[in-house]
Amino acid sequence: MKSKHWSIYRSIGQLLLWFVFVASIIYLHDPVSDAGIGFYPSLSIHSITIGYITTHTVKYAVLGLGLFSLTFLLGRFFCGWVCPLGATFDASDALIQPKEKIKAKTNITRIKFLVLLSSVLIAFFGFTVSGYIDPITIAYRAYELFLYPFVSFIGSKPLSWILPGYEARDYPFYYYNWAWVAVVFLVVLGLSSFFRRFWCRVLCPLGAMYAVASHASLFRRVVDTDKCIHCGACVKGCRMGAIAPDGVGTIEHECIKCFDCLKNCNYDAVSFTFKRPSKVKSIEHPGKGITRRDLLIVAGSSAMVAASKVSLFAASHDSSIIRPPGALRESQFLDACIRCGQCMNVCPTNALHPCFVEAGFYGMFTPRLIPRIGYCDFTCTRCGQVCPTGAIQELSLSTKQKFVIGTAYILHDICLPWSEQINCIVCEEVCPVANKAITLEKKIVKNTKGIQVEVLLPVVHEDRCIGCGICENRCPVSGQAAIVVRKPKLKLEERYG
Repeated sequence: MKSKHWSIYRSIGQLLLWFVFVASIIYLHDPVSDAGIGFYPSLSIHSITIGYITTHTVKYAVLGLGLFSLTFLLGRFFCGWVCPLGATFDASDALIQPKEKIKAKTNITRIKFLVLLSSVLIAFFGFTVSGYIDPITIAYRAYELFLYPFVSFIGSKPLSWILPGYEARDYPFYYYNWAWVAVVFLVVLGLSSFFRRFWCRVLCPLGAMYAVASHASLFRRVVDTDKCIHCGACVKGCRMGAIAPDGVGTIEHECIKCFDCLKNCNYDAVSFTFKRPSKVKSIEHPGKGITRRDLLIVAGSSAMVAASKVSLFAASHDSSIIRPPGALRESQFLDACIRCGQCMNVCPTNALHPCFVEAGFYGMFTPRLIPRIGYCDFTCTRCGQVCPTGAIQELSLSTKQKFVIGTAYILHDICLPWSEQINCIVCEEVCPVANKAITLEKKIVKNTKGIQVEVLLPVVHEDRCIGCGICENRCPVSGQAAIVVRKPKLKLEERYG
């Protein structure tokens, strides 16, 4: 394979796969069918591995395993063709204008292997960090909760021309805490100001897994030393720093098969072909490799993070966060959730939003129900259908309609019937439970003028309430609702179990 056009073919392929990624987000929000559309977070072999260790199996894992198995044939192609975060890095190069600092980058690329090792070690303690550092999750969450709502709002008309029946978001910043999702994404993106694809070369644990496997790959870069004049054009143009300074040697585990070196070589010296690794040996970075000191630091820091799980979980457990219906018990939920945000995207009433630190650091970016913004639709089970790890269990509609996620209680000081003796029956009317969790009690009371009036006072029956939050959402009192939903009361053994 020697044609310079392969660089163009690769760019087209990457763009098409990026469109598939974006389309999966759009159709997940307004789906033709829920089945299979939420597969993208499952493409990460890193998340699959962490899920396997922590015993939370990832849906559609066979897709991720299939892509990973191709690495033994094609090398680290995933990072150059499939990864949506990688595509975003490439697209943003013109905006960020990375500064290439060869000496700096050659000594720090080993860090990604240490990040991978640390995430695996921590997983053995039941602590899942893939939601924070996995590139697929970072990209999916950012596109879903930050970029897509913004684009949907400002581009509603063009999108409705392309997608008949398309419904744009009501406002550009659709999710509570969207800014923190944006900050993480922009920081990751901004790292490329040091050099191109900084994240992929230095920090990415998924890239590290592909790099390890690519040592055995068959599809490799070959240089004809009779034609190469060592001009350095391929070295300068390589976005991954995968070519030795002489232009001949290739650091195989960094090569993402972008074919820029084919395009940049004016002497027809570069080609890609299938060869056994023993025939075309990879070279290593000139900087130091992983040292014993590195391993000690990883082991120590992993043990500290794992030990901190107790305090992090305690902080999250004391929160007032309401989880979606079907969510596992809090400790299991935090371990299983990969923070991809699919449950929030698929929610038809905008009830689910990402946490920041309301549920503690360990609960960051996990979904929470905010009834004042949106309520849990009594006829919807979609969040459980799309959850890739089972952190939110898939429920039948009849089971979901009995699943208790919270309990409503009335703030008598601001409730209109209780505080001002004015009839208001909204919460009772909207309560979807068949035998009504909110009923009205007729009483004769004195109003503020001392006149006796008949008032219908709302009363919550905790044994019937499921905490869907529609009463809080529809409460006509401005600002703080007069009826709010809190976490269901737990028994002592459940609270600390």
